[in-house]
Amino acid sequence: MKKIDIVILYLALSALLFAQPGKSRGPGGQYTDRMEMMRVWKMTEYLELSEGQAEKLFPAMRNHQKEMRSIMKKEKELYTPLFEKAEEKKNISKKEMNDLMDNLSKLNNERASIQMDFVKKTGSYLEPYQQMKLLVFEPYMKEQVKTKMRDGYMRPKPKNKKRFRK
Repeated sequence: MKKIDIVILYLALSALLFAQPGKSRGPGGQYTDRMEMMRVWKMTEYLELSEGQAEKLFPAMRNHQKEMRSIMKKEKELYTPLFEKAEEKKNISKKEMNDLMDNLSKLNNERASIQMDFVKKTGSYLEPYQQMKLLVFEPYMKEQVKTKMRDGYMRPKPKNKKRFRK
């Protein structure tokens, strides 16, 4: 082979190696940014946002998500000690369980309150029908993803095969 052919082959193989997906980076893996971009795109489309509305909504939404993540962190801190006890099959007292449930109830109320406050604040730049769509966007998006995954991963049903009865 000529030297030029070897160089071209080497460059082609290098390009193929670098084009492979990398390892995951932290929670959510390498696709976290892509998923967030898709979520913003779908939300913009679903809520029928104008450019001005999007400029106001998404920074407010990022702040809202930070608050929600702090609540999730608090929940995890509540669960961890009792979950470790349960894993080790140690006894958990009724008082510990009742305290956990009370604290989780408070956090759920706090989460709902933060969610409603966020939607109320969006009333200054979103129309009421957009606020309604914002409230139902998360369940809508989850259902869309679930449907896509189910349709994408299920084996196709065999065509024109007759079932024989015994």
